[in-house]
Amino acid sequence: MTEAPRPLPPATLDVLPPWRQPPLLRAPEGSRTVFLVSLVAAAAPLAAGVVLFGYRAAAVALLSVAGCVGFEWAYFRVTRTPALGARSHAWLTGLLLALTLPASVPWYVPLVGAAFAIVAGKAIFGGVGHFLWQPALVGRLAVGVLFAASVNPAAYGLLEPSRVVLGDVRDTRAAGAFHRYGRHAAGAHAADAVALPRPIVALRDLSRPGGTPHRTLADGLLKLPSMAAVLAGATAGAIGETASLVLVLAGLYLVYRHYVAWFLPAAVVLAAAAVAAIAPIQLLGPEGGAQRVWLPLRAEGLDVGFTYISYHVGTGGLLLAAFFLASEMTTRPVTPLGQILFGLGCGVAGMLLRLYTPVPTPFYLAVLAMNTFTPLLERFTRPRVLGTPPWWVRAWRRHVNGESRIPK
Repeated sequence: MTEAPRPLPPATLDVLPPWRQPPLLRAPEGSRTVFLVSLVAAAAPLAAGVVLFGYRAAAVALLSVAGCVGFEWAYFRVTRTPALGARSHAWLTGLLLALTLPASVPWYVPLVGAAFAIVAGKAIFGGVGHFLWQPALVGRLAVGVLFAASVNPAAYGLLEPSRVVLGDVRDTRAAGAFHRYGRHAAGAHAADAVALPRPIVALRDLSRPGGTPHRTLADGLLKLPSMAAVLAGATAGAIGETASLVLVLAGLYLVYRHYVAWFLPAAVVLAAAAVAAIAPIQLLGPEGGAQRVWLPLRAEGLDVGFTYISYHVGTGGLLLAAFFLASEMTTRPVTPLGQILFGLGCGVAGMLLRLYTPVPTPFYLAVLAMNTFTPLLERFTRPRVLGTPPWWVRAWRRHVNGESRIPK
């Protein structure tokens, strides 16, 4: 006797919501999607900057983005360069440029920076996918030279806790030290912001020869804001470089979306931290003079050493450069090894510039310098054809045999 057929389970299509029903097709992400998602990620540190530096931060970002979009549109109308037809990358360039600027700059500074970023940094090379240097950093370098007093001030405004978002960052009073932040005089005529130096100024004084040496490394760190303030962004600096925790979260989102390989920002941060842990600092010697102390990581215990390195990592634009500026797809190497070497170069060069030079934006210059070596890194790290020796073996054989690649 044959067994009766079992009833079939309910159809899958009847129990799944419409957005999960097959066929499940996923179109490949185009460049426009990459730029727009990166724009959303970069908007996170901008939002933190608006909270910390007020409405002027939003105004600087608006002028920068509008300038980049306008100059790219005008250049495209004149030259009809195909790689300038889309505006999404111009939006991203303008936002990244704004993140590197103080909120107190005059209105014309972001417009001039946008002109240099689009025309000199991108358009003359052929547009998206063809430029050699990060366009936003080209604009930042230009305004840093043309308007040094406004773009690189000795003290930056930071809104008082009671005046966030709506305060005017130009209405400042001199605080003198970070520990006086938040202790303003109450009243209708109290200033909206305090004028503070960037934390890298105090960090640089610990390493700069000729500076006033401290008795211990811990004494030098007392001049810096608390680590909680560094994570929250309540420190002096540009619009998008102070909120360390927001920068890390936004950068990790780009890593999650596979727009940034994790080892590139990791190489930047680890290389910079290694240099800070090894490079000597100046402390007060037993006879009253300055003495050079190597390995600050172990000079006064690991707790003080790690705190010193954490200040270096969390301030001065290092995280902004690692996650958003060095990771530009056109200006970074393509190969994994090339990206690692690129990140190591950015970290080492940026930290050395910070410690031993008066450059106000060391990591931005380091990224531009390493952009120059991107073609060379790709040449030396690209996969070779199966069965062929490495490039250095071929070069040695040509040298031994007296061969030359230049025709006579």
